[in-house]
Amino acid sequence: MMVTSAMRDIRWTPRSAPGADDPSLANDTDRFAGQHVLSMRQYDRSDLEQLYTATDTLFSEEYDASDKPLEGKILLSAFFEKSTRTRLSHETAMLRLGGSVSGFADAQVTRAAGLAQEAHEDIYRMLSFYGDVLVTRHPDTGAPGKAAHVASIPVINAGDGLGEHPTQAMTDLYTLRQEFGRIDDLRILFTEDLRMRCIRSLLIGLQHYNCEIHCLPAAGKGLDPTLVQELRAHGRLVIEHSDLIRALPAVDVVYTSPTLRDDVPRQPPTDTPSQPSSVTITRDVLEQHAGAGLVVLNELPRRGELSSDVDETPFNRYWKQAANGLPVRMALLKLMFGK
Repeated sequence: MMVTSAMRDIRWTPRSAPGADDPSLANDTDRFAGQHVLSMRQYDRSDLEQLYTATDTLFSEEYDASDKPLEGKILLSAFFEKSTRTRLSHETAMLRLGGSVSGFADAQVTRAAGLAQEAHEDIYRMLSFYGDVLVTRHPDTGAPGKAAHVASIPVINAGDGLGEHPTQAMTDLYTLRQEFGRIDDLRILFTEDLRMRCIRSLLIGLQHYNCEIHCLPAAGKGLDPTLVQELRAHGRLVIEHSDLIRALPAVDVVYTSPTLRDDVPRQPPTDTPSQPSSVTITRDVLEQHAGAGLVVLNELPRRGELSSDVDETPFNRYWKQAANGLPVRMALLKLMFGK
């Protein structure tokens, strides 16, 4: 069978083993057109600004929503792990750009499950015959990289195990840029579970911006020490806190992260005294202790780390954050298709 890519108009060529550590990614003049999206390490500041400028156009008065630049293109979803916002925003982005969507949201309805136990690499290879871009989430770290190795179309990592979630980080950074008009010079407090892949990808992206990183993890849920070293090597100030009340006046943003995977290894204790067993952001605490203009982000779903009484306050930006997942992914898809 002869297989051709419907993206041949941008001359995409499969790579041997693309991924976060593939040095060839750093040599491409265009980091988006025809490329896989596997890790935030693929992008520098100018790449992110290119994406955010493209996103800004979707909010401009000149934007024509009737324009369908991806008409005739097909996005394949391959979600081996549950998703709400990530899957639906990618699919809706494709639909709004005029494309179509196929795939699965539950591997149990495929031959990957049950008696067949089809190899996931075979499924990825097969799906690339049917569409033009593949979005996948997988419980195993590194699975999207394996998909990129066998697929003949670009692959988007929608979350892989304990690894990364690059399009969520792109959305988070854009939300900060949209809210403050900049990302530089922001003071961002990360609370609760800092081991999650969303946090990892966001902190990799923040290495390109002159920000202060403040941390108030729940006990055993601190940052990966290697990532802390990496941040400091990039000149980023990383400050550890043991008390939410004292930390709030010193920051512009609170990014609170739920525990979504209970199998993540617990980090050893740090020198920070009396780490709380949990960190809950409430309306009362924010109104009494937060600085003027502070905003709260959360990648959702929340699981007790963020009280619902914050929803109807000026601190809430997590619904905007969720909404921004759509235009950011629309802009990303347009750039991937060279539009």
